[in-house]
Amino acid sequence: MQGTLRKRGQKWYVIVDLKGSDGKRKQKWINTKCEKKTDAEKALRAILTEIDKNTFIDTKKIYFIDFIKDWLDNVIINKVERTTWDSYEININRHIIPFFKANYKDLLLKDVQPIHLQKYYNSKYKGNNFKKDGLSANSLTKHHANIKSAFDYALRNNLISYNPADRVELPKKEKFSTTYYTVEQIEKLLEACKGTDIEAAVFITARYGLRRGEICGLKWAAINFDEGTLTIQETRVRIGKETIVKKPKSESSLRTLPLIPEVEDYLKKLQEEQEKNKKALGDNYNDLGYVCCWDDGTPLRTDFLNHKFSKILKNNNFPHIRFHDLRHSTASYLIKNGVDLKNIQSWLGHADFSTTADIYSHIDMDMKQKTAKKINDIFSKNS
Repeated sequence: MQGTLRKRGQKWYVIVDLKGSDGKRKQKWINTKCEKKTDAEKALRAILTEIDKNTFIDTKKIYFIDFIKDWLDNVIINKVERTTWDSYEININRHIIPFFKANYKDLLLKDVQPIHLQKYYNSKYKGNNFKKDGLSANSLTKHHANIKSAFDYALRNNLISYNPADRVELPKKEKFSTTYYTVEQIEKLLEACKGTDIEAAVFITARYGLRRGEICGLKWAAINFDEGTLTIQETRVRIGKETIVKKPKSESSLRTLPLIPEVEDYLKKLQEEQEKNKKALGDNYNDLGYVCCWDDGTPLRTDFLNHKFSKILKNNNFPHIRFHDLRHSTASYLIKNGVDLKNIQSWLGHADFSTTADIYSHIDMDMKQKTAKKINDIFSKNS
């Protein structure tokens, strides 16, 4: 393959003859983005090598919607966990691609401008008008992360000259406000859950603040009565119609906690009940070793846990919270009883201290204000 160089303005271009889809050869101008001829000559050699090896990519023919779909299905799928990929898939296939297909169907990857992305975010944002199908600023931040990562990949592979996602303005993220029960409300909830299929899950979660997948994935093998420990080492999560078992979301989530005496007593009684069920059902017992399970040993599904939890709250006229908010409840009463945020981070298994601080800073500030009042009262008495 032969090629020549020609300068247009400040940039050097490579001129080659390439065979089109119709079999005919056509002259193609390729911008090397180089201002110096020596740099352009290196680019020429690299382009000719790619053409000879049949690895040259004609960026003029790459549509944005095709590119981001390919990035999702063939690039990022091998780099993230299945659950993470599923969230990417929803963002891209249900939101990003439909928008660009409807508004910029023939937009080439190389021609995507910040304004195109800005219009996407503006159209999707629910804003103060709370559009029926609008998304929160927090959700759009996740969409933006997907788009930016895809463009970063394109940039690394010289498909674009800059990342347009770096030049947009996102709606300001809403401050996350936790919902939680008081200790008194937790006690009433536990009473209402007695005898139900999710009693054990609620009881243990209220004490340990486990994630939903962590409590559903807890096995007897992870509980050591001799050493008095409980280890979080697996999670069970629902993906579509399938339930999978995987490692916790981060290294910090893999944690060993001391057995709370009250929980230890509860677990020993629960284990005795399950042993009775094993003997009664014999071969019909599904012995998979899970702590939270049905009478026949079948482990609880996360979607059932959510549904049953909501139903119990509704039937007992309790304030609505998510099952995950039991985790926030645990953190709130730990803070109110003097446990510092660093220890709470370790107990809950947050990867970063900033996560703990961001979520629970308002509760921590309440406690600091009470401390400030006590200091004020001390000095007021002595003045």
